[in-house]
Amino acid sequence: MEEPIYLDNGTLARPSDYLFNQMTPFSKRHWHAVTAPYLQGKEPFTSINRSLDTLRTFLGAGKRDLLHFCPSGGHAISEVYHSAYADHIAQNGKNHILTTDLEEAPIHLLGEQFEKLGLFQKKIPLNEKGQVTRENLEKALSPKTGLVSLSWANALTGVIHPIWELAELCKEKGILFHIDASAILGKLYFKFEELPIDYLTFEGTMIHGPKGSGTLLVKRGVDFTLSVPEGMEGTDLNVAALVGLGIATQELDASFDHLCMETARLRDHLEEGIVRAIPEATVHFKEAERLPNTTVISFPGVTSELLTFHLKERGVFASFGGGRHQKLEHLLAACGIEGKSALSFTLSRDTTEEEINRAIGHIVDAAQKCRTFSNGVAL
Repeated sequence: MEEPIYLDNGTLARPSDYLFNQMTPFSKRHWHAVTAPYLQGKEPFTSINRSLDTLRTFLGAGKRDLLHFCPSGGHAISEVYHSAYADHIAQNGKNHILTTDLEEAPIHLLGEQFEKLGLFQKKIPLNEKGQVTRENLEKALSPKTGLVSLSWANALTGVIHPIWELAELCKEKGILFHIDASAILGKLYFKFEELPIDYLTFEGTMIHGPKGSGTLLVKRGVDFTLSVPEGMEGTDLNVAALVGLGIATQELDASFDHLCMETARLRDHLEEGIVRAIPEATVHFKEAERLPNTTVISFPGVTSELLTFHLKERGVFASFGGGRHQKLEHLLAACGIEGKSALSFTLSRDTTEEEINRAIGHIVDAAQKCRTFSNGVAL
């Protein structure tokens, strides 16, 4: 029986066996409260500090930048919104938050939640490539704008925003700027201390990290208060997940060149193979700057749900959104694209050429059969 072909790494990326093995002792043996004084200087305390240092180095954070381990990327974003409100918006009255229609659930849900406190979440229009431009952001700003909250790149569409330009504009206007870097980590080199942004968050499972892991970075000098006072959560620190996330970032750093070159080549090979067999298929966002492992392809005459089901039956896993993500159809609609027949394919550093060759055959065959179903012809 053939091994499944997992092309849904924009939803969750599998941790390595090495990572799982290194986490195990911290789940089995080091279960004590990390705040206990008799553990100072011993395991698991030394491993906690080592993992935090690894995260800080990987993200290029300065010594005075605040780094906080979180139980998820969504939790990290929640901390950003709580502090932005309590430490800034409630003081200065700038109660408009700007974001886009492309954002994942945590940003949209938090925006809706904070509307009860008098905040207003507004949307920044996108260009034809699905990107936020400096010009469009500047038009959306108002004297009441207090926070801009964006994902650096969308995990399903692969579209990358020009974050440097947007961050510089926010800095000029004195507006807090938050980016979620979950989809971009390991695919674009940067140093947090050099970025003109205030907050950076990411979800661990998006970078081959363990479930129950995420990170928040706050730029030095930015007033910040945790929603739960530091120290109250000490006994609940998931040491195994923190250690696992540290390992995940080391592995991601080691695979940077492979992901940006070989995985990008395999992504292009997947696109070319599908379009060669199905000329009507459309590859979206090829003209935009996009992630090296992500492609969105529409299959005319086929619904994405039906195609996904038939691919799953063949052991090929792709995505049309849902869960933490918005539906792909809605994301494409925000970019002016009809997306009822679109699927997102996201490769990983572990994806092989043999898998892509098999995937092309399965995808082409399933799409052609689904089109036959749609035409009402029984097989």
